[in-house]
Amino acid sequence: MTENDALEALREATATIRGYIYQFDASILAVLAATSGQEVTVEGVEDFDVLSDEADTYGQVKYYEAQKLTDSTLRDAIVPMIEGFLRYPADDRNRKRYILYGHFKQAPEDVPRILLGDLQRILIQRPYKVDDATGEKARTVVNLQTKLGASDQDLVAFCNQFTVELSQPFDQHRVRVIAELRTALGVTKIEAESFSYPSALSAMAGLSSARAKLDRTTTRKAFLQQIRPKMALYSAWALRMEGEIAYCRKIRELHFARLNIDSHDRFFVISLPDTDGIEELHGLVQHIISRWSSHKINSKPDRERYAPIFFLPDLDPPVLAQLKLRLVDDSHKISDGYAFNGAPFTTEHLMLAQTRQYPVSARFVMDHDQFNAALAASKRGRLIIQLHTGEPHSIDPAIQQITVPISSASMAKKII
Repeated sequence: MTENDALEALREATATIRGYIYQFDASILAVLAATSGQEVTVEGVEDFDVLSDEADTYGQVKYYEAQKLTDSTLRDAIVPMIEGFLRYPADDRNRKRYILYGHFKQAPEDVPRILLGDLQRILIQRPYKVDDATGEKARTVVNLQTKLGASDQDLVAFCNQFTVELSQPFDQHRVRVIAELRTALGVTKIEAESFSYPSALSAMAGLSSARAKLDRTTTRKAFLQQIRPKMALYSAWALRMEGEIAYCRKIRELHFARLNIDSHDRFFVISLPDTDGIEELHGLVQHIISRWSSHKINSKPDRERYAPIFFLPDLDPPVLAQLKLRLVDDSHKISDGYAFNGAPFTTEHLMLAQTRQYPVSARFVMDHDQFNAALAASKRGRLIIQLHTGEPHSIDPAIQQITVPISSASMAKKII
């Protein structure tokens, strides 16, 4: 592959990602606009379906930065809609609505209502056909109305149910989504930009990837409850859109600019890529301890002291033992819930108080059961900080948490 080929591939990939995110954004707007009697299914009949007892609206999303709104682009969207429309009995068609929603490089400021004559013109294809004998190309005419078996009356009925809704370019569209989230959640602009929008994007990506239709269906109320600020979820989409440097800076400023000056228990759940080994993990844990443990602050009262609690769900026990040995060699005092070799795990030993005389700098749990026990044993405010490579660990969403995708230990250091 040449350098030019690589650049073209990168541009195509970026355009594809922007298209997916634009679809997610459009689906978020559809959910926010839903009434109490409506449900929204993503990746249903169309990209988003707004369903109720009175009417069903099917929305297909198109984002073309470099393509005009033409009969050809309309045809690609409309034909599957007409096919679906014709499958319904005549009595059911009046409660079906179809929307083509999106942005095109060039389109009329106000798209006129598509009438029978417009639709019949759109449904005429003029592809080239190659003569097998001579090899010459010649235009042919294909009437898709005939192929669909649609009468003029059918097409008139579809035209009455179909609209084109042109929307803003990518960045302006995202600003609109953030503004709608800000209003719906009653949060500030920076909260909407940095908490609510990444959470909504992650939630929509999760809905879109679910296998069962029921799991791809939500309501406005359920969606808003899922993304309320108790839980800051950042997605790989946000990382790709922002770029690593800007992404790390934004999350650091929001969550980690101030050192741990309050008496909270902070739980770090860390999953690193396979390319990072014990050296990188040791360096990251050392970095977190240096910023998020009060073991070196002699003036702090015992009741206000704090030390991070680590859960490394993908780490093999021998590697975890090696990590703890390195920390002890670094003169750190750690607790892991075991009073002595062969003793049972207890949260009393795990949560041994950090004091001037015994300055515990970090705590470790080995598995999910110990992690849950530590959460339950915490007597102070709890914050879970999850740094993962794409698959976050399943944690009770009722607990305050920040879930951030990372690509390396080095990237995690930039954030923390």
